[in-house]
Amino acid sequence: MMTPTPSQLNAQYCRNFVPTLHTTPYPAIDPARVKLPSPFVICIIGGRGAAGGGLARAYAQAGASGLILAARTRSGLEETANEVRSISSTIKVVLSECDITSEKDLALIVQTVKSEFDGRLDVAVVNSGYSGPIVLDVAQEPPDDYRAAFDVNTIGCFYAAHYLLPLLEPTQSNAMSFIAINSMATPTVAGMGGHAHYCVSKAAQARLIEMINEQYSSRGLFCASVHPGGMMSGFIKHDVPENIRKMLNDSPDLVGAFCVWLSTPGTSERQRKALNGRFLSCKWDVCELEGRFDEIVKKDLLRFRIAVD
Repeated sequence: MMTPTPSQLNAQYCRNFVPTLHTTPYPAIDPARVKLPSPFVICIIGGRGAAGGGLARAYAQAGASGLILAARTRSGLEETANEVRSISSTIKVVLSECDITSEKDLALIVQTVKSEFDGRLDVAVVNSGYSGPIVLDVAQEPPDDYRAAFDVNTIGCFYAAHYLLPLLEPTQSNAMSFIAINSMATPTVAGMGGHAHYCVSKAAQARLIEMINEQYSSRGLFCASVHPGGMMSGFIKHDVPENIRKMLNDSPDLVGAFCVWLSTPGTSERQRKALNGRFLSCKWDVCELEGRFDEIVKKDLLRFRIAVD
């Protein structure tokens, strides 16, 4: 057996930041126990599929009054919308076609928020993502995959922030949250999942969230990069080897419940300070995570840095 490299060990330490890792929601983050204020409006870009459905269901269970579900095509959004309406008969669900790589489409989301919800937006979640086949050699990796990954995972997230952050600022709901669904690929540079186009674009996305935190935390914004666990999604079914697919057994409802926990108004200042702008995993037990809040702040953990000593 080969000795793990320092980079591989760092990724493993990140995965196991707390002792207990969950695969399904649990009482501490049960969205059904949350009572969101009204009005409370969420926009999920990438609102279909596994994680999109989990996010939408969780916010509906928590009592959101409004939900914008956006995706490149309406196919699949109706299914998510019907699930949401079966949970809450009072929630207003608006569907929007949005290619996250298109500035025009993001600008249209702004108009949708203004026309359908009087300009109110409490939480924006960027769930759109792209990954091509895993190729562990930069010389063999298709340049088109690298370009597409950055267009969706990094530039698309920038577009979402550029257009939606001004809507979050005035809400004053003590939510004001911008969450990017990221990946454990971010700390990964080697091993069976170390394909450059996905890992590098997701790392860049996480760095963008850190910069948003630096610029907006003083205005009351909370932001985070969230690993959604391992679940079967559209591109994974086609582009991930069987030995990895067998490990993808996390419930999509876990990331939804975790994001509700992160963005619920009234969250303690200690929690917001400890987690704002950082890379997080929805699999981490939040009670154990809370036990590390002081250490996270003191050592400035869960952020990028260049080691110089």
